[in-house]
Amino acid sequence: MIVFKIAWRNVWRSKGRSAVVIGSIVVGIWALIVGSGFMNGFMVGYMNEAIRYDISNLQIHHPEFKQDYDINLSIPDGLIKAETIGEWEEVAFVTVRTIVNGMIASPKKASGVQIRGIDKEREASVTFLDSLIVEGAYFEGIKRNPIVIGSKLAENLKAKVRSKVVLTFNDSDGNITSAAFRIVGIVKSSSLSINERNAYVLQNDLNKLLGMGSEIHEIAMLTSEGVVETDIMAKYDALYPDDLIEDWRLIAPEMALMQELYGSMLYVLMLIILTALIFGIVNTMLMAVLERIKELGMLMAVGMNKVRVFTMILIETLSLAIIGSPVGLLISYLTISYYRNVGVDLTNYSEGLEAFGYASILYPFVAQETYVIVTLGVILTAFLGAMYPAWKAVKLRPVEALHKL
Repeated sequence: MIVFKIAWRNVWRSKGRSAVVIGSIVVGIWALIVGSGFMNGFMVGYMNEAIRYDISNLQIHHPEFKQDYDINLSIPDGLIKAETIGEWEEVAFVTVRTIVNGMIASPKKASGVQIRGIDKEREASVTFLDSLIVEGAYFEGIKRNPIVIGSKLAENLKAKVRSKVVLTFNDSDGNITSAAFRIVGIVKSSSLSINERNAYVLQNDLNKLLGMGSEIHEIAMLTSEGVVETDIMAKYDALYPDDLIEDWRLIAPEMALMQELYGSMLYVLMLIILTALIFGIVNTMLMAVLERIKELGMLMAVGMNKVRVFTMILIETLSLAIIGSPVGLLISYLTISYYRNVGVDLTNYSEGLEAFGYASILYPFVAQETYVIVTLGVILTAFLGAMYPAWKAVKLRPVEALHKL
């Protein structure tokens, strides 16, 4: 008990030095948590944009369709299957699509494009495509062959709302087919495929041109909250084993890889900050030990053994960490909570961010376990940082220490 009392008094003997260590711990915790929050914000924002507005939670295709996007490889009884899935409790909304790759041309320019024939009501419920309209309307105001395209694609084509464009593609018999469409709306998203590569037309219009009747190539679904995608995949496979059902991780493996990469980057960031912190603690505590050589020598001379001296230095350092940690956690929590609600406006860098598929408003996010991991990491760092100064203290010889100036 006496060791704890001495250690606690020593902490406040030099308030300035203790404040420096506590401040570095507070800043270290804040930097770690806020840094991880911003990293998570980029990752979660990118993934949410892609899943919510483009690929959805799950997609179903003919097993060979995605190899070459052969339009003759449709889903057998696709509409019936979509109606069946729509009645499952685990599925919130379902949409169906006809997909063909082709060209889109305006009077000034042409570009490759993936043409998606959609059911406008179902599509809006699954991907919220109607909420992305920035110019024009969502399939309203133009009766014959309306088309919705992305803002970047419209810019490349030098086209605007009500401009005429021509779609060219192969029909189900392999014949080249062209048809004129008129732009009814322009959408904008951080998703590169929506902005640059996709064109949305009504499914009936596209199927007539393709000669496909009521066949479809893709079923996309939005799951209910808290549902695990693999459970739906297993249920569907049991009913229709000949179809290919994939969740977003299989559809876009780069997002799953990015999730792992960001997790690794968080630990690298933690290692860098904690390494800087440990050097600061070692430097400060070593200075405290060297300033108290005579005092430590006297304590050992009157009977305090080396284990207690060692323990005293450790307790001093851990006390500083225990004081600084709650303050750092509180400031970090308040910072994350504030920006999680209002967001971080990055519109000045929106063009560069959109090139990589990121939104211009960032919402930092930190999982609850991150607070625990960071706190334990800082306390462990303080413990390791105290080892060398404590070892230096116990190496003192009482007689020599008492004669130090």
